Amino acid sequence: MIEYNKISHNGTHFVSPHAILGLITYILTALQAVVGITQYFVPQLYGGEANAKKLYKYHRVGGYVILLSMLATVALATQTDYNKNVLQIQLWAVLVGALILLIGVVPRIRLNKFGYLAGR
Repeated sequence: MIEYNKISHNGTHFVSPHAILGLITYILTALQAVVGITQYFVPQLYGGEANAKKLYKYHRVGGYVILLSMLATVALATQTDYNKNVLQIQLWAVLVGALILLIGVVPRIRLNKFGYLAGR
């Protein structure tokens, strides 16, 4: 939809912070999916199952980074011309939603899954 709109109006591509971070987020998400799928289904690419499992903590951290990137991308969408002129979604509402989501996710983060606090 966005590409169609940009092309039909001769709009510029990837100039807003929302667009740039959105593209980065898509790329990170695709890489995350490829790594996760290959770790599970083709661990030989990593030198075997043991090596593939060693990368899991980095895959997990990557997921949290991507989540934050997604939340930031949505927040930046509130600053686009289209949102300001048409949708009028307020930044504060997006930030409240992001905060509620993080309140649910952060307590579930287990540092021992990253190799920290091994005794816990």
